[in-house]
Amino acid sequence: MIQGSVESRDVFLSHRGTDKPFVRRLAGDIEAERWGDRCLTAWLDEAEIRPGHSVPGMINYGLERSRFVVLVMTSAYFNSDSGWTDAEWHAALHTDPDNRQGRIIPIVAGDCPYVPMLLRHLLSLDLRGNNYDRDLRRLLAVLRNEPLPRPITHRGQLIRSNGLVDRVTLVAERAVPEGDPDTIEEKLSCNLLPVERMPICLYEAPIRSDLRETRKDGSERLPSKSRLKERIVKAQIDAGAENARMPAFRVVGDHVFSFHDLETDESVLATIVNQQEVTPIRLVDAIQDEDDRRLLVSLLNMSLTRHLMRNGLLIDNKRDNRFYFPPHEGKAREVIWKPFRNQTKRTVTKPYNQGNSIIYWLHQAAYIKVVFLASRFFLQITPTWLLTEDGKTIKGGPEVGRVVNRWVGRERNLNVLYHVRFWTSVLRRGPGPICVKVGEQTMDVSTVPAFVCQSYGIAGDQKDILEVLDEIAPEIALEEENLEVETYASGDEEDDFTDFADDQEARDD
Repeated sequence: MIQGSVESRDVFLSHRGTDKPFVRRLAGDIEAERWGDRCLTAWLDEAEIRPGHSVPGMINYGLERSRFVVLVMTSAYFNSDSGWTDAEWHAALHTDPDNRQGRIIPIVAGDCPYVPMLLRHLLSLDLRGNNYDRDLRRLLAVLRNEPLPRPITHRGQLIRSNGLVDRVTLVAERAVPEGDPDTIEEKLSCNLLPVERMPICLYEAPIRSDLRETRKDGSERLPSKSRLKERIVKAQIDAGAENARMPAFRVVGDHVFSFHDLETDESVLATIVNQQEVTPIRLVDAIQDEDDRRLLVSLLNMSLTRHLMRNGLLIDNKRDNRFYFPPHEGKAREVIWKPFRNQTKRTVTKPYNQGNSIIYWLHQAAYIKVVFLASRFFLQITPTWLLTEDGKTIKGGPEVGRVVNRWVGRERNLNVLYHVRFWTSVLRRGPGPICVKVGEQTMDVSTVPAFVCQSYGIAGDQKDILEVLDEIAPEIALEEENLEVETYASGDEEDDFTDFADDQEARDD
């Protein structure tokens, strides 16, 4: 299972507190990458220095135990009143005044009008704006002791999702030298949203020994998870809570794992764990092991489910990661959203009648889950449709599959991207990235789908895909309405819907 902190780190990130958002992103991108049989690691003060620790002692320890020292240079870096950043780069330079070992790596993260003379001879990386991805690759190559990347083109590998429809996710597999001149670059987007920021810490604690239950034969056993949940709910009700909430947690053996801080008495999980034996675990250490990664993904998906349900979506109880819109007060539900700049309207739940009876409800739905691919975490969105009897009870069976496949089978790449963009807007509750509450921490997800670059295309044919979606969104919404009517009215499907009505009458009898 999960092991404790490792002693060394690959890179020490020297920075000012005002640049913390950038440094968190950089640390996350570094730690999402693998080197050999493990992930790269970054020394970040807020993740390393615990309450009660000596700040100078821990910083000194981090500098000594890190393979590289990155100087995050901005206008604030060399203008520190406290002197911490000066002390850090002075210490790193003192051990190798000419940086012959290449241990010091300056990066430009913002406007930096002044650089000390002792550092001006060092070649820096530029991680500002559109240069971020390019020079991040160069930084990763240095951290891995690899040659610097040359101009490349990516070859992709198709990975099938597990949705009802045959959808695919394109992931860059490897790179080969580019030899053709005058290439036109194309970006291919997919249904993966990169996780930009992960929670820092996972907590582990043993189940309280006094909760053990005595069997009829006199032996003892740990309570089941359902019994633990009952205790959590009861504790909240006894404390006067109007609505008891169930935190996301997993039980492995006799231990509880959760992103909730188990050390604080305010934690709703405090009633089931031994708070004297709580162990905080850094995620960068936890993701090294395959079993531990599965545990992390499970807990992240529990938190994601709670996020979606707070947004008013329903979950398919038989398929944990499928979500759909309920009706609005017994009627069709419409959603106003922005594909890019312009608002448009989309019907996401709609009843269909045969005579005076509703024979089924049609729902926009999606499989939404956190996945771990290519050494990092993504949010995977696989759009689909589903049918219900009454707006909640899901219909199944071969006839449903035939009907749904007729709808989704007509969709092509732009339609699927339209769906992904729509579900991204549903997940996003305000400006900025998708922010999912994970215990008392957060998981930030980019609203821009992951993409790979192809070094070939048609000159003059490059368009801003979001601008295109803005233009065609009303057309796609109208096509969906017409498609539903056509499908219902066409002779091939009529028997399927008659089956639905007959089944409903049989149940009523």
